[in-house]
Amino acid sequence: MEETIKLNQITSALIFAFNEGAPKSYPPGTTMLRVSQSVSFIAFLYERMRNAVEYREEHLIRRTAIERILRRRLMLNESGRGIAESITRELLWARYLENGSVSEDKIGEIQVSIDKYLHLKNEVVTGRPHEEQKKMVTFILEILASEIEEKLVPNPRREAFTNFVYQIMRERVSFEDMAEEEKDRQIYIGVERAFARSDEPLIKFHLFKLYFPDFNQGTWELVPQIAPHFKEAYEQLDKDVAYPLGDTVRRLIKKEIPPFLILRDLFDELPEKIEEILTSAQISRNKIDQVCRRRYQEIGTKLRRAGVRAIIYIFLTKMIFALLLEYPFDKFLAQQVTLVPLVVNSLFPPFLMVLVVLAISVPGEDNTKRIIQRIKEIITLPPSAFTPKAPVIKKIKPRRPILTLGFTAIYLLGFLFSFGTVIFLLTKFKFNVISQLIFLFFLTVVSFFGYRIRQTSREYLLVEKEGVLAPLVDFFLIPIISVGKWLSAEIAKLNLLLAFFDILIEAPFKGIFEVVEEWINFVRVKKEEII
Repeated sequence: MEETIKLNQITSALIFAFNEGAPKSYPPGTTMLRVSQSVSFIAFLYERMRNAVEYREEHLIRRTAIERILRRRLMLNESGRGIAESITRELLWARYLENGSVSEDKIGEIQVSIDKYLHLKNEVVTGRPHEEQKKMVTFILEILASEIEEKLVPNPRREAFTNFVYQIMRERVSFEDMAEEEKDRQIYIGVERAFARSDEPLIKFHLFKLYFPDFNQGTWELVPQIAPHFKEAYEQLDKDVAYPLGDTVRRLIKKEIPPFLILRDLFDELPEKIEEILTSAQISRNKIDQVCRRRYQEIGTKLRRAGVRAIIYIFLTKMIFALLLEYPFDKFLAQQVTLVPLVVNSLFPPFLMVLVVLAISVPGEDNTKRIIQRIKEIITLPPSAFTPKAPVIKKIKPRRPILTLGFTAIYLLGFLFSFGTVIFLLTKFKFNVISQLIFLFFLTVVSFFGYRIRQTSREYLLVEKEGVLAPLVDFFLIPIISVGKWLSAEIAKLNLLLAFFDILIEAPFKGIFEVVEEWINFVRVKKEEII
């Protein structure tokens, strides 16, 4: 006799919310916004080039594009009046939205959001110090961009599943000496980071909605109610996302995420049959196994795509270094162009990235068995009954001074050994100072990119086993990866290519697009008049 599974209350609630959140189609006769396919093709190519330069998670690209377009439009039209249609058209051009997928009525909704947040901005930043004004304006534009995306591409199913993971994890994770409300916020932020892979602006937007639930669906008339409490909420959000143990919470939750990812895939693929699948032990095992196998295969594709994007980024950045630093230094200061450093610095970064991608393996059948068992626990047991119980997150306690000094000395020793060895070898091969700096730059940045890409292969890995030599390897690699992480963060702030794209190309480029599309529409109207 086939085993029947009795679902717990939280899973039944998820099934209901998932069915309620099914995509809604527009009524017949709704006027949809369309753009020229000729303009769209060129804009699409431009955005692909720009996004290759700005290394970012794929699901966050559209929101950051909205923010970028919004900032540019507001530079030209500070009041923001009437810019909703232009923003939507740019998103359609670049194929962030499917052509004909947005109704003209949506433009009015987006304009309401723009007017509302700009009115809030004027209310809350007036009279504040310049630096504080800049931070507040950035925050407001980030959450405005997030709200625009939510209105254009609503995804209640994503929110339902994120809330499902949060409800389970809040029963499993406990903190030492922390108020219940603060604990809930930190677990929610951890779930957003580990499961939804949201960035800081998106997390703040979701928390902002919790602080002011009516404002998301309201108009500028609600601003007088929100403005007096804005600074307090703004500062609390900053404090929440900067929580010292936030990364510890994220890592702890991330270890539990693989079965939730597979379960979400199952919901996405067969939403109308999901209850029937989950309540049958045999069917659920077979379906979970199928999803796991498919996802493991897709990891290879994702790795290659991530590797290609990283190589493009490295190649474009390398050209800037070669043109602005390395070749002029060799030619005019060193009075000698040495081919070996130039060739090595040109070929080594992409070669290292290829090696990293080729060395990554994907999970196997043992991992699938563990995921099947964990999913059964998730959908049947109360969260507090899961095994193993998550550890308590304790406050950071100051180490004894002698231990702190000793550990710091050992870490610095590993740092000096790793970089000292590389510099010694480069000196042997006649690399000058600039060539050595460029080699070290790409060694650290590529190592960091490779580390991030490697995490992609572990997305569905429920239990990670470390090799015997892993701690020793980490001891020498962590300094290199840490420097790469720091450099990547600083480059993101001072990316010359992004400035080139945004200032010198994008504004005039998109202006030409608008003129061309108006011309195409004009010709179309004239043609229809003849007919």
